Amino acid sequence: MNFLFAARLLDEGHALTRKSWTDEGYIFKDEKGRLQFFDHNEPNVYQPTVEDTLADDWNEVAKDRWTIVSVAHDAELVKDKLFISYHICSNHNGLVTNNHQIDQAELSTWSKCVDVDLIQTAAHLNEQDVNQVKNAISA
Repeated sequence: MNFLFAARLLDEGHALTRKSWTDEGYIFKDEKGRLQFFDHNEPNVYQPTVEDTLADDWNEVAKDRWTIVSVAHDAELVKDKLFISYHICSNHNGLVTNNHQIDQAELSTWSKCVDVDLIQTAAHLNEQDVNQVKNAISA
């Protein structure tokens, strides 16, 4: 597909890659409308080249799938403040690629570059934690 059609898919929240790329990863649009390249580890700002904008080898790809396997509630770090973090199992093309621990405030941002698998997450968490995850993603 050409870049104009690819840009529409990015606006809709899809992930894209080019056939000619040798780097593993995909681009997506973040919550501020910026293009980001996600290498299955960390997102980085992506600046399309002239070649990218003229190319017609863009493909839609599946985003990495994250399963939240546990939620940590830590009230001891700062008095009267509850810190919540999520333990993530990352899956790319059926392979577990890495595990992350992220803060609650970051989950919404990360959910733009990956798909959080709420069904698998529900198998690991209680109902209250699943609802907390849903609220954090939509924040």
